[in-house]
Parts: sequence; C-alpha cells; structure tokens
Amino acid sequence: MGPRIMTSEEKAAKETEEILADDPPDYSDQDMCVNQNQDDNPKRKGSIWQTAKNKIKITPKDATPVDWKLIGLVFISMFTSSFSLTFLFPFLPEMILFFGYQETEKGYYAGLVASMVFAGRSVGSFFWGWLSDRMGRRPVILMTIFGNGLCCLLFGLTVNLPMALVTRFLAGLANGTVGIAKTILYEISDDSNQAIGMSILAMSWGAGIIVGPAVGGLLATPVKKHPSVFLQGGLFDQFPYLLPSLLVGGACFVVLVVDFFLLPETSQRKQKEVDVEVGEQNEELEKLAPESQQAKTTSPNGKISMSAEDLYCHTERAVYEVKLYQSCQELHKSHGTNMAAIRPRSVSENGAMLTDEKLTIEVEVKEKKSFLDKVKNTTLFRIFSMPDCTKAIFLYTIFSFSAIGFEEIFTVWASTKPLYDGLGFESDEIGMVLGIAAVPMLVLNLFIYPFLNRLFGTKKTFIICGFLNGVMMTVTPMLHLLQSSSPSLLWTLLLVLIIPQKIMTSCSFTATSLFINNSSPAHMAGSVNGIAMTATAIARTLAPTIGGSVFAWSISSSLGPPFDVNIAFFMFGLILWGTSVYSIFIPESLNKKRVESK
Repeated sequence: MGPRIMTSEEKAAKETEEILADDPPDYSDQDMCVNQNQDDNPKRKGSIWQTAKNKIKITPKDATPVDWKLIGLVFISMFTSSFSLTFLFPFLPEMILFFGYQETEKGYYAGLVASMVFAGRSVGSFFWGWLSDRMGRRPVILMTIFGNGLCCLLFGLTVNLPMALVTRFLAGLANGTVGIAKTILYEISDDSNQAIGMSILAMSWGAGIIVGPAVGGLLATPVKKHPSVFLQGGLFDQFPYLLPSLLVGGACFVVLVVDFFLLPETSQRKQKEVDVEVGEQNEELEKLAPESQQAKTTSPNGKISMSAEDLYCHTERAVYEVKLYQSCQELHKSHGTNMAAIRPRSVSENGAMLTDEKLTIEVEVKEKKSFLDKVKNTTLFRIFSMPDCTKAIFLYTIFSFSAIGFEEIFTVWASTKPLYDGLGFESDEIGMVLGIAAVPMLVLNLFIYPFLNRLFGTKKTFIICGFLNGVMMTVTPMLHLLQSSSPSLLWTLLLVLIIPQKIMTSCSFTATSLFINNSSPAHMAGSVNGIAMTATAIARTLAPTIGGSVFAWSISSSLGPPFDVNIAFFMFGLILWGTSVYSIFIPESLNKKRVESK
C-alpha cells in the first residue's frame, strides 16, 4: 500500500506548526494592553495604596503578617484607658483650688486624687485578668470600657475632694482594659511581629496622652474661658469640669459599640477542643442532647472532638457515678476494694452506662488537701513561683512608679507660681506642652522601638532608654531659671527635653510589656498581665502621693538646693537608673516568647 497523500488542510496545519517552532509569537503588546487595563482598574492590586504600604513597610520581610484589623480594635480600646487617665492632669491642680485648698497644699491633694485611679486598678486588675482567662477576652474588655466611661462621666459632677477620690477609685476599679489588651496582643503575635504590635499599642497610649490633656486643658472651666458661649449660672458653671468628662464618656461609648460588633474572641482556651477516644459508634451515642451533638464531631480514627466545657460536664457526671458506686459498696458491704477509677464506659444523656462501645474517662478519687496545698495550687502562687514572671513584674512595677511619678509632679511643678520655682503655666498651656510633646512620640515610636528591638533586643533597649530617660528627668526642673529671662528659650528647651523623654518612656513601657508577655505561659497570659497591672497600679498609687508630698514639702521649706523643687525629680530619676541596672541581671530568655513544653 503506497504512502498516504495529505490533504490541503493537513499541509496548511503542518506549515503553521513549523513557522511557530522557528519564530514564536510575541505577546508583549497584548501583555501591555492587559497591564494597561489593569492600571485603569481602580481595584487593581498594584494601586497607589498598595505601593505606599510596600514603601513604608515596618515589619521585616520574614515576619508573620500583622492582623491589622484586630490591632486597630485593640488600639482604640486601649486609647480609652489612656484618654480617661490623662484628661484631668492639666486642670487637676486648678480643681484642688476650686475645692477650697491653698496653693501650697495643691501638690499633695492633686497627687492623692491622681493616685486613686491606680488604687482602684490595684484592686480590680487581677480580677479582670482572671475573669478573662475564664470568660474570654471580648466580654471582659467590653465590661471594662463601659465601667470606665461611666465613672469618668461621674467625675465631672464632683464638687468636693471626697467625691473626686471616690469616682477616680471606681474608674480605676472598672478599668482592666490595659492588661486584657496586652493579653490579646500576646495571643495574636509571635516573636517576629510582637515588637511592632506592642509599639502600636504604645501609640494608642501616646494618642491618649495627646488627646487627653488637650481636651482637659481646653474644655475645663468653659464659662471662664468662653463666656460668650457658656453662660454663668448654668450647668457648666456649677460643674466646671463636666464638659471634658462628657467627651471622655462619649468616646468610651463609641468604642464600646465598635468593639461589640467587630471584636472577636482571641482566647485559645475558649476555642480549644479536646479529643476523647471512643470505640465504634452506637445508638446510645446518638442519644446525646442536640446542643452537645452540635459541639462534638466523630473523626474516622475513632475519636470524638468536643469542647472542653462538654468534656467537663461528662467528667462531672462520671465523678458523680463513682461516688454513687462507692456509696453503694459501703452500704451493701461488698467485697470489692475502694476503686480509684470507674471502668471505661460512655455516658448517654439519661446517665445509663454503655458497656460495649466505651468512652474512655478515668476519674481519680481526690484526697482531701491541706490549706497549704490549696494555697500552692492558686494561680497567684503559681505565677510568683516562676522566676521569670516575678522578675518581669518587679521591673515593670518599679519603672511605672518612676514614670508616673514624674508625669504627676511635672504638671504640678508647671502650674506652680514662679515664686516657688515653678513655671506658672495655666491649664491650657500645660495641655499644649503635653500634647505637642506626645505627637512625635505617637509617630516615631512606631519606627523607633521596632528598629531598636531588632538592633539591640528587648533587654538592651530598655537599659539604654532607661538611662537616657533618667538624665532628662533630673535636669527638667532647672528650666525654671529661664522663666522670667527668656520665655521663648524656655519653651524651646522644655520641648527639647520633654519630647525625647516621652519617646524613651514609651519605648521602656513597650519593653517591659514584652517582658511580661514573654515570661507568661500561654494558658495564664490573662492572669499574669492582671497581676502585673495590679502590682504596677499599687506603685502608681504610691508614686503621685509620694511625689506630690515630696514636692509640697520642698516648696514649703527653705533648705535650698538640692532640697528645693529638684529633689522630687532627682528621686524619680535615681529610681529609673536603678531599674536600668536591675534589668542587666534579667535572663536573656525574656527577649523571646516563652516556649511551651509539649
């Protein structure tokens, strides 16, 4: 049979294949058209917004992506805490005078009022942390935001010192937001991105420091400052500090609504499921209640996956049956010995024992524990028995004492008359200084601390920032020498000192917060942060009181330098240097998150 003759169509197809093999087509023009169409599309990936995000990327390339939505929700939640804490600082010395006290007494009483919020925190912080470990982070943070806003609103209605002390104590008691916010950050971050996450939370604190004093300084005593808008004899004349308090309460309410609809639960304990080995499925397992049936699933390997809560209910039922079985043994004087466990079985909804297909649950009969054993088993004892947790909490507490003490005596010193070596600032001028100084901290801390943390590590960063911060604290009161000679130079040097001091303080707080998180086991993160907030609240309660008392004593005495206005600043600076020295001896392991044993 002769060779097959190709048709004209087959010849044309073969020639086309040969041409394509020798000279492949160029689709560049088509690609350019596609790219151009993509550029015209407003939803393209290569948009201006995406380019800007890539240019200002603040996390390393190999870092775990940051959950920006959740970080943003925690940001505004923590903002309410710092906002409510700082809004009264500019007008607090003036408020003490409004209550009827003297110029030389306002330092002591202003410190007492400022310290009451931390006294409340010292009582409530551990409770909120403990509760969040059991109820979850979301419901507890909602409760704390609501309580904090309500108490700040009541503070605006105070007309005497006892009312001010009570309302600030209740505000601190209700405010457990900071510890829970740090716990949420712990749960959603790892070693590669927790520095940037904590820096963003520090930014929220800085935002509160900016907005709080600005709102308090500008809106306090509105009848006096804006008589054309607010009439004498009206509500704001009777309660001259109600207007800023209303704004703080309103901010808390707005954040409460946003978190209610958008904030998810992050607690791993609430989300954890437990696998329980079972035999083959049978009809009895199908009799489980519908709500329990929804919570469990059976995998092909013969395990039931159920929530920890459901397993707890089954275990409780098993314990009851063990005790019932033992009681029956004793009642009938059977020959069996005291059993330490019930035979492997499954429990149906009506409590019947399943003998063929068995749910393996072994229940030990607990012996009666002594009081000392019960104390050792408490969360508080277990946390303080861990050296890393103890060292981190102690460092955080002492640093907070010096930082908050400086914040308090600075506003009192700035409002003190020049006759007593103060600056003689009004409340709006104090608010302006604090607000201007906080703006660079708000912006730069997002870049400065992550850079320092990558360069030196958490421990060395704290040492450097603590030492520099102590220097700036100590030299600040010397600026009163320029008050009468050169006001413009006074303002310049004041900002030159306060701006880096704020940045160093923010970096140090970020580092100590990371120490707390890195020392904590995952299942106790809420309680550890709660205890840390309790300990630091005690220190912050004492700091304004001690600092205000030392300052009031220094301006009323005639001993002269260094026992004049400088002594209180030097005291807190010296304590800050002490924390830098102490941090040298903390373990290097606190630079990283705690590794959980399997």
